[in-house]
Amino acid sequence: MLKSLIVGIDPGTNLGLVVIDDNVNIVDKLSGKNIQNEDIIKYISDLKYVVLIATDKKEIPKTILDIASKLNIGIYSPKEDISLEIKNKYYKDDNLKKIFENNHEFDAYISAIEALKKLKEIFEKAKRVSENQDEYIKILKYILKNRKVEAVAVKNNLREKEKEIKEKKKRKKIKRDKGDIEIIKVIVKNKKDKEENEKIIEELNKKYIELLNDYNILSKILTERLKNDDNIIPKISFLYLNKIYYNRIFIDEFKEEYITYYKSKDVKFFVKKENFIEAKNIFPKFYVVDEFKELKNFIIVEKFHEEKSNIIEKDIDEERLKKILKNYREHRLQNILG
Repeated sequence: MLKSLIVGIDPGTNLGLVVIDDNVNIVDKLSGKNIQNEDIIKYISDLKYVVLIATDKKEIPKTILDIASKLNIGIYSPKEDISLEIKNKYYKDDNLKKIFENNHEFDAYISAIEALKKLKEIFEKAKRVSENQDEYIKILKYILKNRKVEAVAVKNNLREKEKEIKEKKKRKKIKRDKGDIEIIKVIVKNKKDKEENEKIIEELNKKYIELLNDYNILSKILTERLKNDDNIIPKISFLYLNKIYYNRIFIDEFKEEYITYYKSKDVKFFVKKENFIEAKNIFPKFYVVDEFKELKNFIIVEKFHEEKSNIIEKDIDEERLKKILKNYREHRLQNILG
């Protein structure tokens, strides 16, 4: 059996609301003080099959306009405010007195029942042309928002819209399927590209490693040839990693194993100005580089000066060296962290 609901509302500080169906049965009622519009909207949303909101006022109250707008539901308002004479017939009904607790609920009920009486023909026509409950509600909602439209026209219009929606969905699906195919093509292409790129990267890595090896070999050869050139000095990191002895060494990294390895040898140590204190605590004599150009494994010294400390070689044992270098690392870390 087809069924729809009408909600009558008597707005105000003390609000009344009554729900009836299109067979004049009272479905639900409520009343209270300071009920918010949001609460009413949620309440009506939770009800099934509401097709109309009714008021007893000619001028539709703002509350009802707001609620109906949010719910996208039609509004019934009488041509004139429902008179007290009509209302009194309901107020005096003994059966209704047992149901409704106050005039706000009464007025809400009167709004709904009077709306149904005035619009009964619309409900009946909608029932005649509707094939199921869902269609009945759709037709009623449409008509009650557009009163001059006939039920049959609404039905045809709805069917056309449904057909259009189905066609649109079908077109979207075809488009999506095509899109999926294109995506698959892109994925396959990207996969092939990735494989090709990986091969290229692998080849480049090999060449890079070969170049590095060549570079180290060249650096070793160069080191031998530059022993007589005071301006070009190899870095301690390069020398240590290749286990090369050299009579002049630039300390680019203050690592314990580097210093320990070369400290006992007859070597001139060169340091940056910022490493002056560390050098002074380790070497009796060393050289501070004031100006230089930096290469990968060497530096080209442009200006330097000699420095001496009160350190005696034998005083720098392994433990003290560790402590000095530990302090150096901590100091450097603090500078980096700011």
